[in-house]
Amino acid sequence: MTKIKQVFKLLVLLISITSCVDMYWPDLDKYENLLVVDGLLTNNSNQVVVKLSRSSPVDSDILKPLSNGELFFTDEDEIVTHLTETEPGTYLTVDSSFHGLVGKEYQLHIKLPNGENYISDVCKLPVPTPIESVYGILESPYQPHSNHDLPGVQFFVENKSVSNDTSYYLWKMYQTYKYRSTFDIDLTWEGELIVNPDATALRTCWLTSKVNKLVISSTKHLAQNSVNKFPLHFVSTNTKTLSIRYSLLVQQLTISQSTFDFYDAIDEQDAAQGNMWSEQPVQILGNIHNTDNPDEPVLGYFIVAGSDEMRIFLDRPQLLFSYIECEPDFEGMRFIEYEPQSMWPIYIDDIMFLGLARAAYKSCFDCRLSGGSLTPPDFWE
Repeated sequence: MTKIKQVFKLLVLLISITSCVDMYWPDLDKYENLLVVDGLLTNNSNQVVVKLSRSSPVDSDILKPLSNGELFFTDEDEIVTHLTETEPGTYLTVDSSFHGLVGKEYQLHIKLPNGENYISDVCKLPVPTPIESVYGILESPYQPHSNHDLPGVQFFVENKSVSNDTSYYLWKMYQTYKYRSTFDIDLTWEGELIVNPDATALRTCWLTSKVNKLVISSTKHLAQNSVNKFPLHFVSTNTKTLSIRYSLLVQQLTISQSTFDFYDAIDEQDAAQGNMWSEQPVQILGNIHNTDNPDEPVLGYFIVAGSDEMRIFLDRPQLLFSYIECEPDFEGMRFIEYEPQSMWPIYIDDIMFLGLARAAYKSCFDCRLSGGSLTPPDFWE
């Protein structure tokens, strides 16, 4: 009898556990093909860009550019500034010298090819907080997924607001670095061996990319209206990013509280995903509205912000790098004459004291195939 009671208790326990889990099928169709707006207006001299697109199904992160829209800004004095489409879904101000003025209010207007009209909230351009410093410190944070420390450089920012009110910030970052491919191109194979007159011509490149990281902060709970040693971006030594010379451009956007709240909600929702106790994700809507249908969800945000920028350079740090260089293939030289013409040219390095070698990938010889350019950017020091 005791054994039967134990089995009965076990069944009750299993039923009580499984009955707490209900299958959830969210209505995702209504979030497909929505208007997505990505716009930024600041006080700096960069040409103003607004991007329009349509959202894709939930299992795809690809946005579909939206062309043939009519876009313009209005300010509090009812001055109109038009934008023109320069590539699919990308709109730039017709007057390239146009920029926002601190203290002025702006509104974005959008008319789509289907006749639908959208407007943004009226946004006031805040006083920009100047950046006092951007710097990097050598660190070796622990990496749980690999169970060891990973050396690199942690970059920080510091500032001090001229205002006594709480300040809200969003940082955008762009990195540029110099790197080299592994091998020289001493010879090429194109049915015969051809001596290359400039063995290092394709070896050194510069690559610029946006740092895809959401970084926001506020001084709401701080004793002073300043940011001290705030972490921005960590660059490890497991790639060539820090191998020669590295530059980081930091754009500090002083934003409104409503803009901060929007990105803070996104940040919190992203951090909560994967937690078994987290709430179901909700669609976080921005500050763009359909004039005829205010209940229509519109994604993205039109940011109006005070901007300050700072660029720093960093030479190769005194750290142990862990990226893997290309391996020379000496054995493959024996079969090079049997390679099809579609493989030509085959690059070859004449390695001192070791002989001729090819490699598994052309990117081992040609740095451009890793995404870079042979020409350094204008700002490079």
